[in-house]
Amino acid sequence: MFSGYALERYFHWKFAETTSYAKMGAWWDRKGAEEIDLVCEDELGGEIAFYAIKRDPERFSDAKLQAKIEAFFSKNPEKRSLRHKSGLLSLADM
Repeated sequence: MFSGYALERYFHWKFAETTSYAKMGAWWDRKGAEEIDLVCEDELGGEIAFYAIKRDPERFSDAKLQAKIEAFFSKNPEKRSLRHKSGLLSLADM
């Protein structure tokens, strides 16, 4: 569990240092049922990116991530107009 948390912290740091995203962090709904490991927003560029972070890429499900993104947009409808992308970050991306 700790190594998964450390991997998430690594990607938060990496994106803060190497990208133009102004806002980034994890997102979860109030119930804690839906969580997105990394959400990055570039307000000036009009883009938002969603990433699942997994030590084991075999555990990644794009369908589950897309459902979480829909939950995010239902709670933040003003963000729906932004261009968005999504994907997986793993040890191979370090």
